[in-house]
Amino acid sequence: EPWQIGIQDPARPAGALAGILEASDAFAVTSGGYQRYFEENGKTYHHIIDPATGYPADNGLLSVTVVSKANGPDASGAGNGAMCDAFSTALFVMGEEKALDFWRTGGYDFDLVLVTADGRVVVTAGLADRFEEVKDSGYTYETVS
Repeated sequence: EPWQIGIQDPARPAGALAGILEASDAFAVTSGGYQRYFEENGKTYHHIIDPATGYPADNGLLSVTVVSKANGPDASGAGNGAMCDAFSTALFVMGEEKALDFWRTGGYDFDLVLVTADGRVVVTAGLADRFEEVKDSGYTYETVS
């Protein structure tokens, strides 16, 4: 049976979901600034640093989930957890458009779930049939290819 993986809603208290993903024989890794952060003078600072600025990445994304088939360490895809972790963090820093452009190049075999600050959940086409929207979440859901 496939695993049911909850994609945490980064804008709501812990336990709230932005979506549910079914996966088997796969890695799913999420990066976002909603768990490791501090607030000072009304501003939130999270732990994912944009190397271009030296400050926390601030590009309209709340979380990035990378999903890849578990296809072994010698595969051309993002077929291990460490690579998925690296991709989720790098794509978070890139922002939505650059992240999707990188995904579209097809150089690595993975799919994405992006949760945006403007209230959208963007799912790549390879996950569309395995992704379940959360009713009354307040998000607008989009599938991209």
